[in-house]
Amino acid sequence: MDYKTRLDPVLSSSHDEVKRSSMENLETLMSLQQLSRDIAAKIDAKRNRIAILQSRIDEVENQLITIKNETQDYTSRCLMEASQLINKFEVESRKVELVEKEAHQFVQSSKAKLQETTTQCEEEVQLCAHELFALIDSVSKYKEFTACKLSEISNAISETAAAIAQVHKDALTSYLAI
Repeated sequence: MDYKTRLDPVLSSSHDEVKRSSMENLETLMSLQQLSRDIAAKIDAKRNRIAILQSRIDEVENQLITIKNETQDYTSRCLMEASQLINKFEVESRKVELVEKEAHQFVQSSKAKLQETTTQCEEEVQLCAHELFALIDSVSKYKEFTACKLSEISNAISETAAAIAQVHKDALTSYLAI
């Protein structure tokens, strides 16, 4: 027996086995390569998707930063405007308080002047009333005096007229008696 004859079928069978195993391995390899390509394509697709998402995230982050900056600027402007409005309000409030104080002082001063003027007017009215009453009294006394004098003058005229009439009568009587 020859080792070739004995080994030949074993070798042939081993060869077939190796060939079949190689074919299976080749098919498995091809299948794995295809799977690897599919996975690589999926990975590339996911990398592209991640790159797109990262780009979108960066864009949104930039927008958020811009919005945040704009919001901070707007908030700063609003705070500055509010501060200016508060300052203006405080200034106007002080002006109003000053005007109210001046108005209060003016009212008090006017009340005092009115009281003083009223008192002076009342005193003048009292003085004028006193003078008027004195004048009325004087006129009344003068009227009495005048009435008395007129009465005296009237009596004197009556007496004089009676005396003249008597003298005339006596003279006429003596003339006629002659």
